[in-house]
Amino acid sequence: MTCKFLTNAEMCFSERMLFETTFTGCIQVAMKIAVQFVYISGGTGFIGSALVHQLRFTKFKPVVISRKQSFPTTLTWDEIKRNGLPSDCHGIVNLAGATIGDVKKRWTEKYKQEVCQSRIETTSLLAQLLKNEQKNPKVFITASGIGYYPPGRSEIFTENSEVNCSNDYFSKLCQQWEIAGDLGEKTIHRRVIVRIGLVLGRNGGAIRQMYLPFWLGFGGRMASGEQPFPWIHIDDLVGIFVHALMNSNVRGILNAVAPSMITNAEFTKAFGNALHRPTLFPVPEFALNFAFGKERAEMLIQGQKVKPQRTIESGYKFKYTNIYDAMKQIILVLLEDVKNNAPLDQPVFQLPGLVIEWLHVSVRDLARFQLGNMPVKQRILRIPSITSDKQTVVSSSTSL
Repeated sequence: MTCKFLTNAEMCFSERMLFETTFTGCIQVAMKIAVQFVYISGGTGFIGSALVHQLRFTKFKPVVISRKQSFPTTLTWDEIKRNGLPSDCHGIVNLAGATIGDVKKRWTEKYKQEVCQSRIETTSLLAQLLKNEQKNPKVFITASGIGYYPPGRSEIFTENSEVNCSNDYFSKLCQQWEIAGDLGEKTIHRRVIVRIGLVLGRNGGAIRQMYLPFWLGFGGRMASGEQPFPWIHIDDLVGIFVHALMNSNVRGILNAVAPSMITNAEFTKAFGNALHRPTLFPVPEFALNFAFGKERAEMLIQGQKVKPQRTIESGYKFKYTNIYDAMKQIILVLLEDVKNNAPLDQPVFQLPGLVIEWLHVSVRDLARFQLGNMPVKQRILRIPSITSDKQTVVSSSTSL
């Protein structure tokens, strides 16, 4: 009797284990089918890191393509060149490229060549690999810029506009960048080109270069301020990339700019309004030319009027269409950093040959400094020489 009971128990246990093993296997298979891997080049930059963060809340699993294996979800360029694209790759987003707007980088012929090559070579490599793939990835999304359109204050450009591209540096760059990603007419892969405007966000882009002067009350329009300012909030830019990944009907060119067209003076006013600061100090053209270099300065001084017609028609709904709402949200994030006493881990004021950083000073301390409540002994600046790795520490008596 006892022996029979044990046999039945063993049978029940075996059946239960078989059920659990089968059930677990089904779950794993379902998860493998549900998860779609998206490979992102330039995934550690301002835009790329925001996209990687957002994709974690979707059905996609982001994998960063980088020069070196920095963390587990990284694929190196050497591995791609050696082994090709992984078979589980659903989509590729190419954001690789040397930074254009960083004033720490002198706008020399050498750096201009680096900006161009870093975009075209990576895009061309990925396009060539895609041409050899017969199934995956399903979608190839490449970045471009609104510099593709000629500057001007009257004509409005959409994705459908026929453009006689000018001969300036940024127009040529965008043309070559887009051509490098061409997959041919018979391709089975969906191609999307995102022409990006001036990106606004707390952790990079235009705000990173400008927020300290504005915070200190020294902000102002650039040149006349009448030039178009084709902007987009970082959340909307990331949203457009996710929208293009998720919707199989989206293909071709998408303009990543907010629907509302504003001038530089209107942006300046919105920035000052969000910070409760005056904007009485315009930046003259010669200062922009000195800080950014002639071609980068012209991009800011001239501007383009661009509308996201096809982006809206594709079904994307913008979260931020009003510059005042966008700037208030960005400053709200900044105030959260102040509340949480988050460290200020980025340079806050930069000029060619001179980078001034706060040492051991939090965002809260920066606010206290503005209000005059910060102890003098904490006001320490670091000025690294552009020609030497050695850094000189100077006292707070140095004027900004």
